[in-house]
Amino acid sequence: MTTSLRARWRAAASLVARTRDVLDARPGSARSEHDGVPGPLASRGWASFLLSLGDARVEAFEARGHDADWTPDAPPSLAALVEEIREVCALPSLAAGHETGSKLTISPRPAKRLETPRKRAQIDAFARLVVPIASGATRVVDVGSGHGHLTRELAERVALPVVGLERDVDLARRARAFPSHGDAVFSVTDVLRNGLGLLPGDCVVGLHACGELGDAMVESVGRVAAPIAEPSRARASIALVGCCLQKRRAASRAPLVPAPGLESALDLPRPLLGLSNLTARDDGVEATRADNLAGRQRRLALHRLLSLRLGPMRLGSEIDGLNRRAAHGELASLVARAFRHRGLATPSAAEIDEAAGWARAEHARSRRLSLPRSMLARVLEVFVLLDRALYLEERGFAVSVGTVFAERVSARNLALVATH
Repeated sequence: MTTSLRARWRAAASLVARTRDVLDARPGSARSEHDGVPGPLASRGWASFLLSLGDARVEAFEARGHDADWTPDAPPSLAALVEEIREVCALPSLAAGHETGSKLTISPRPAKRLETPRKRAQIDAFARLVVPIASGATRVVDVGSGHGHLTRELAERVALPVVGLERDVDLARRARAFPSHGDAVFSVTDVLRNGLGLLPGDCVVGLHACGELGDAMVESVGRVAAPIAEPSRARASIALVGCCLQKRRAASRAPLVPAPGLESALDLPRPLLGLSNLTARDDGVEATRADNLAGRQRRLALHRLLSLRLGPMRLGSEIDGLNRRAAHGELASLVARAFRHRGLATPSAAEIDEAAGWARAEHARSRRLSLPRSMLARVLEVFVLLDRALYLEERGFAVSVGTVFAERVSARNLALVATH
């Protein structure tokens, strides 16, 4: 990378801080003198342009984000923001020529049990990153190993012990039951509670390590790095692809690298961190773009019904106590579950129909006003990546960051690779 890691971190941090008001102002979260238009959009002069967009342009801007053509009629300050987002999010590919074409490339090796084509492509691409840095290790530790597909794949590719750490007893048991041609073992532990117990020669890996687990891995590796004065000792290394940044016990994430003057703006609450998982691109994290959009519209209808019954509510709280995937089912079923969970009588069919009609109009408006906020979701993800990377670089690691596979394989494709 021609630009230093610190410079990239600083650019991302500055952008997050300057647009924090846009990120915090979720459309529809409060009615104001702006008639439902978030104040930051009104004050910047973006609202009329966004609300005037036709359906085709909205879909193009949602699907392509900052890669879409926002000129020539976008307000100059909005066009400038799009360009700045492009610069901050422009990361190199670490895939060494793999997964860069228009089609999903799958390894010719036979698929393993319970391994989907997309999962197989992710494991193949990630394993190519891990094998070179594992060559100088004494052990590989796969954090959050799940069914153990990556653990076993690495055990077959490197002549080292590979340990899969998983907190779910049933997943670990299934992983042990699958055949392996390498030295793979699985251990049940809660890493966030018990720690990683790393040694200086460990190569720590995590493919889609959720939320604070990624931070815990980075901080653990930083602590066990061997002193520079002992060059003969094996050094710690890490390869990490993060995911679901909002999954953490604390209400927010503070940066790992000190940010004088920006601390409050860079202390990111869980709802903001979860923005990156609500991608409107065709291949989402847990559902297609169409399913995600339909789910958001159902949640708006549910929010209206609950607000009419209980009074004003925070947007997002309508799903409290339910798995967010519940919104991918029928509206009547979602409403029945949410009201039953709260001990409330289920609304009538007529009430549900009225809420559904209101939600259609409100969702169309919200989609347009949400476009700047949605683009900034990738910036948050890039900032967390760079924050973790700079934390390690300041502790003597050689660090690379970039994409490891295409977004069609997984929208969560940002990788960090560091060796001491």
